[in-house]
Amino acid sequence: MKNTKELKVIIGIVLVVLFIAGLSYLIPKLLAKPSQKLRVLKNGEILLEHDIKKDAKFMILDQEAKEVPFEESLSSLSDDERNPAMHEVNFIEVKDGKVLCTESNCNNQICVHTPAISKENADLPIVCLPHGLILQIVN
Repeated sequence: MKNTKELKVIIGIVLVVLFIAGLSYLIPKLLAKPSQKLRVLKNGEILLEHDIKKDAKFMILDQEAKEVPFEESLSSLSDDERNPAMHEVNFIEVKDGKVLCTESNCNNQICVHTPAISKENADLPIVCLPHGLILQIVN
């Protein structure tokens, strides 16, 4: 009789511990806000994903994306790299939660003249059609 009471107490304690462990795992997951990221697509392929809360500047050169200092621009590139017949170049800035295409060597410059996107207008991408580039904010 005494053994069954002890067994019930032990099983009860184990169940309480498992319940608390489960809650400690699930509560942070349920309360966490999804972070918003910049996603850069080139001809449908993901080149870059970056948290929009972190300020950064990126250069997209042909099929490569790399982080560069904020001072870097088209004028700091070589003549060959700037030449639109040889390379496709875009500079993208992520600053204060906003994403902007600051420079491009494309011929129509629509991407450069498109307003910045942020979490408030995340459904409106920035597009550089000549380079096949799409900048969008995703969760």
